[in-house]
Amino acid sequence: MTGFRRVKVTERRTVVDYAHQLKDLVDIYYPDALLITVVQDQLNTHRPASLYKAFEPAEARRILERLEFCYNPKLRLTEYYSKDMSS
Repeated sequence: MTGFRRVKVTERRTVVDYAHQLKDLVDIYYPDALLITVVQDQLNTHRPASLYKAFEPAEARRILERLEFCYNPKLRLTEYYSKDMSS
């Protein structure tokens, strides 16, 4: 098990931006992993359904089959990284 933190600043925080980040996890950062656990906050864009808004159903399913989600309501990552980057 490894830890990985990546911050990518986009013009807006959309479901499509989020979906592309998940695809990058699967295809670029962990291409050989059987299952990737994603620990995240509960921001409204952080939902598996975001993949279906960005990709064709077969591609969304392919990505989702490799992901496991763990939601932590105490995480406020967006605000944390925003503060971190502004200082």
